[in-house]
Amino acid sequence: MIIKKRTIPIRIQKNDALLRRMPKNHKVRAKIEEDLARRWAGYRGEAALDFHLSKLSENEYMIFHGIRLTNGKYFFQIDTLILSAKFALILEVKNFSGTLFFDPQFNQMIQTTLNGEERGYPHPIEQANLQAEELKKWLSKRGFNLPVEFFIVISKPSTILRTSPGNSQINQKIIHSQYLISKIDKVSMSYKEKQLDIKTLKKVSKSILKEHTPESIDILKFYKISMDEILTGVLCPVCIAKPMERRDGSWLCEACRLLSSNAHFKTVADLFLLNNGVPVFNKQFREFLHLPSPHISRRILESLNLPQTGTGKGRRYLPPPSYQDFADLDIQLY
Repeated sequence: MIIKKRTIPIRIQKNDALLRRMPKNHKVRAKIEEDLARRWAGYRGEAALDFHLSKLSENEYMIFHGIRLTNGKYFFQIDTLILSAKFALILEVKNFSGTLFFDPQFNQMIQTTLNGEERGYPHPIEQANLQAEELKKWLSKRGFNLPVEFFIVISKPSTILRTSPGNSQINQKIIHSQYLISKIDKVSMSYKEKQLDIKTLKKVSKSILKEHTPESIDILKFYKISMDEILTGVLCPVCIAKPMERRDGSWLCEACRLLSSNAHFKTVADLFLLNNGVPVFNKQFREFLHLPSPHISRRILESLNLPQTGTGKGRRYLPPPSYQDFADLDIQLY
């Protein structure tokens, strides 16, 4: 049973919004594009597991995607967490192509890409070990005693895995995604007794959801970009040539002549993503969308049903509950 569904990470959404509204020749654009491509690859690798995870018994397993918890000072993040009455299982997903060599001597993973380039990364077993230890501590502090296992899952079946002779731990912990279910079955069979009853397992689930803390990053501050450098206005969903004009309750693109009733949805999501979710006044909203009057701005804000705080001139509008759902609403064209 999926308890916390997979969503596009907020960092991907923020990078995407930033690139959409940056000049093509901006000095840090290439850096953001590279970071976004890497994060999309990681997300797609995680999403590739969904087919395999769908084969797990819904009555036996609880699945959480994208969990971020803390034991105090630091946060630890888990790609996918699977809970059962017998054990907890962390899945650390890697979406690499080419050949991966796991070097136990230098504790490193070396990728040889399809074009022959070599790249070094931290050893994923060490990373997953740390996550497992943090999760054990987290569970123990809340009175839950549950063994914690982990697998490093390589999402591409074509990726070649290699290691030094005698490094048997690799075979036990690093697997291709198509073998995931059989590996989980073996782990389950190795634990003869249930550690938690159903009632306690549900308590663990509630605690995870309650204490999950989504990543928060001021993307403009991170890349040292000011709001003055950002392209504002409602961008045409087809040609993205220039901001659209508000005409008789609709949006018109003068470049391609597209007419839309709600092309502003993605722009509203961009505004909150780029200002780090800070509530906005009518004036800020009006200026970002290039609206001609406070009345039109307020009317659009009210139609969006955004959460509000304050009254009168002090009224501010909070971001939508889900940027992803809000930005992905179908654009109605005329």
